[in-house]
Amino acid sequence: MNRLKDLLKSGAAAVGLQLRFGSPAIAELAGLAGFDWILLDTEHAPQTSPGVQAQLQAIGNTEATPIVRLGHNDPALIRLYLDMGAGGVAVPFVSSAEEAKQGADACRYPPQGTRGWGPHRAAAYGLDAEGYTARANDETLYLPIIETAQAVEHIEEILAVEGVDSCIVGPVDLCYSLGIPFQFDHPDYLEALERVRQAAAHVGKPAGLPLLGPLDDRENVKRQVEAGARLLLVSGDEQALSAAFRDTVGSYAHLEE
Repeated sequence: MNRLKDLLKSGAAAVGLQLRFGSPAIAELAGLAGFDWILLDTEHAPQTSPGVQAQLQAIGNTEATPIVRLGHNDPALIRLYLDMGAGGVAVPFVSSAEEAKQGADACRYPPQGTRGWGPHRAAAYGLDAEGYTARANDETLYLPIIETAQAVEHIEEILAVEGVDSCIVGPVDLCYSLGIPFQFDHPDYLEALERVRQAAAHVGKPAGLPLLGPLDDRENVKRQVEAGARLLLVSGDEQALSAAFRDTVGSYAHLEE
């Protein structure tokens, strides 16, 4: 069953981690450490399909829900990663209700959607084909990433699309689209975030915290949860390992003094 979807339905906050290194061991460790969901980034990292499947298998040893972040809103890629056993997909640059519907439909079998049948690992390599097919439409998550001014303008229509479960905000690309690169404290950016939260509340769906960015510290996370955010992406393998390595090196920096 899709634990992340259950958490979002219950109104609970779900804490996630983004992975780019493509390591099954890191993916398994993240799940064992207690993250509710793990985002495998194939958009900005050199991930391969077999590598993604290996990470999905590793995460399967934990209670975390694996979500694959795609490079674009491609029904063929959506089908591939869902057939591998992903609990859902996150799709960048979804800027209209029409684009959101195309992706949401690709996540679900007819008559609710357009997904072609052939679930592979998701159906235990055929051992659970009937059971998986019966529950797949209800258990799969489709998460558009909101990264343009156009998407913010149409956010309520996007979130209202049947099959769109929540959304994630991409802060850097959204700031670029608004003409304020990396200005995460700019009123226009903060207004865009508030518009996303209000739209999610209006349509009755959980809002997502922005993807990794300079303002994503604990206090910012706490404020956004209080404001209604429930899908939280709070760190990544690059960020966590870089910080740990810097701290370790720093602790030995003055041994000769």
